[in-house]
Parts: sequence; C-alpha cells; structure tokens
Amino acid sequence: MKGNKHPYIILSAAMTIDGKIASKMGDPDISDEEDWKAVHKLRTEVDAIMVGKGTILKDNPKLHIKYYDHNGYYRIVLDSTLSIPIDSNVIKYKPEVYPTIICITENVPLEKIKDFELKNVKIIKSGKGSRVDVVQLMSILYQNGIKKILLEGGGNLNWSFIKDNLVDEIRLTIAPWIVGGKDAISLVEGEGFSKMLDSPKYFLSDVDHRSNYVILKYKKGK
Repeated sequence: MKGNKHPYIILSAAMTIDGKIASKMGDPDISDEEDWKAVHKLRTEVDAIMVGKGTILKDNPKLHIKYYDHNGYYRIVLDSTLSIPIDSNVIKYKPEVYPTIICITENVPLEKIKDFELKNVKIIKSGKGSRVDVVQLMSILYQNGIKKILLEGGGNLNWSFIKDNLVDEIRLTIAPWIVGGKDAISLVEGEGFSKMLDSPKYFLSDVDHRSNYVILKYKKGK
C-alpha cells in the first residue's frame, strides 16, 4: 500500500468521555452547534466525505455542507452488497453539487448496479470477498482525483481503516458525558489488535476546549 498513492484520510468524530459515539439505543446526539460548525468547515476542505451503509440506513443523511460557501464534494458510501434504498437522500439530494459514489464488491448483480447508475450514481467495485477491499479502494479513489477524504464512519468502518493504518489524521471532540453500555458503539469497533505495539500510533498535534468540550487533533506517526 505504501508504494501506491492514496488519499489523505481524516477521521472525524464526536465521542463521550468513555469513547462512545452513540448510546446503547443508538442515540448519536453528542455534538453541539459549535462542533457541527467545525465539522462542516472541515467538510469544505476535503474532496469527499465517506460513510458506511449503516449511517445511511439509520439516519438517511444528506451529507451536505451548511454554514459555509463551498463548491461541493463527493459523497462516498461503502455498501458491499449495494443495499441502501435507491431513494436515499445521498442519491436524490442535490447530486449536481454532491455527486455520490457507492463502493461495492464484485459480487453485486449487474442489474442492481444499472438501477443506481440510472440515478447518476458512480459505482466503484473493489474486492471479490464479502466486504469492500478498502486498501485497493484507496488507490482507485486517488486515481479518480480524490486526494483528501473526511471519514465520518461508525465503529466498524473506522476499524476497517485503522487496521490497515490508512488514517492520517484524527479530529476528536470529547463531549462531557459518560453513557456506558457494552452494546453502545465505540469510536472503533471490529476485531481489535491483540497487542498495543501492533496498533497505529498517533501524535497529539493540537488541543482546544470550550465550555465542557475538548477538541483533540492527532497526526499519524512516522
């Protein structure tokens, strides 16, 4: 992977003090308005925003930019089986400003792909297994002119990038709550590393705070 050019990945998230990005019932209401403004400002500085299909199925977001003038960007959805509804907001909301790319495996039937392509959705295939091959995908996206991506994933999508050491920068807002719950989603889920030394290391590059929120920025270690 290191021999191939790939997009610069910024993982952006808000989490509780105990590292949860949603409650056990799936409530993700962590950010305040100031944090949302900062997130939308960050969205103006990237070529694309990336989420997993779970975000689309649960929240049906538009993934647009508010508060700031901008030129739009790509909305990228990782959906291995192409299972999001074809009338999702990421498909029907302002596609001329926010073109959508859906990343799938090579196993999806051609008929289903054609239905989405008729909605002006770009389909990118990556991987022959049950899940999208994100390492291969990064090279493909770079070749398509996408040089900087804002990753706003759930715990499993975040893990798929962390496990292959693809995250270059992390922006975390820590909110003043502790929600607990073994079934509450953490910042990074997945299988996890067995040893600390096996995991990617990051260096703290900036610290800020306001009210009871703390904003931490990390850069990937060399």
